[in-house]
Amino acid sequence: MEPITAPWFILEDEERPGEHLTLTAGETKYALVWTSEAAAAAFVVGNPAARGLTPTKLETRETKQTFLEAARRLGATHVLFDYLPGAHQAAAAEIDRLEALLTPPAEA
Repeated sequence: MEPITAPWFILEDEERPGEHLTLTAGETKYALVWTSEAAAAAFVVGNPAARGLTPTKLETRETKQTFLEAARRLGATHVLFDYLPGAHQAAAAEIDRLEALLTPPAEA
């Protein structure tokens, strides 16, 4: 499944809207996105710090762009897709690149 066209699932706390999970590795800060609700829920179950957060589905270009803007305001420069602790790999992309892919082509 291609992450840019797939629905995105983010974890949110209803009591703190606009705050999202981030992860820092080295000097890079990542916003976390999952491409299935089950994977997002599995992250919550396996991480005490994420308890109480619920998956929210982002399907449209506009909601994904809004999320990326919020992630940037939190200091994230990249998105990490389908991260699960203990997994050895997860896809990552620069927020700038994702925004470019989400921007509709200009009409001639």
